[in-house]
Amino acid sequence: MNDQSEIMTKSSLLDQIQSERGLLEETLARLTHAQMLLPGVDGDWSVKDALAHISAWERWMIDWTHSLGRGEKPDTPEPWDIEKMNAGIYGRVKDIPLSRVLEEFRQSYWDSLALAESLSEDQLQTVHAETWPLGPLWTGIAANTNWHYKEHRKDILKWLETQRKGR
Repeated sequence: MNDQSEIMTKSSLLDQIQSERGLLEETLARLTHAQMLLPGVDGDWSVKDALAHISAWERWMIDWTHSLGRGEKPDTPEPWDIEKMNAGIYGRVKDIPLSRVLEEFRQSYWDSLALAESLSEDQLQTVHAETWPLGPLWTGIAANTNWHYKEHRKDILKWLETQRKGR
């Protein structure tokens, strides 16, 4: 992840979201559709599964941020169990065709970017201690966009290297 004690400005957040997404897209451009379906990128997950996972977390982040904007407590799972949440995502998306996953992957990015662009600097720096335990709002956005893109890009690159060596 990142040092969450730092303050990230809106400009920096937007730059990092776009930069990390660009790097992830460059990595994906190296893959065939057949490669995107092979397991092993992250455990049993394929690239397709990792992209669906990213999209699901982006959608949750968008919903949670909108709730905070309305002064409501986000509808987050309790207890907070990331492994269970990720397993649920995988169960829902494992049989979805790659074309639909790619379409949603692109749309959830644009929706996430639009959300980040729509928020003011003050909104991004606001801590919602009672309803959002992740610190300033920007940390929840960064965790589900640029930090997430970087994490899974590294997984894909590592997997690609093992594929190359296995030939």
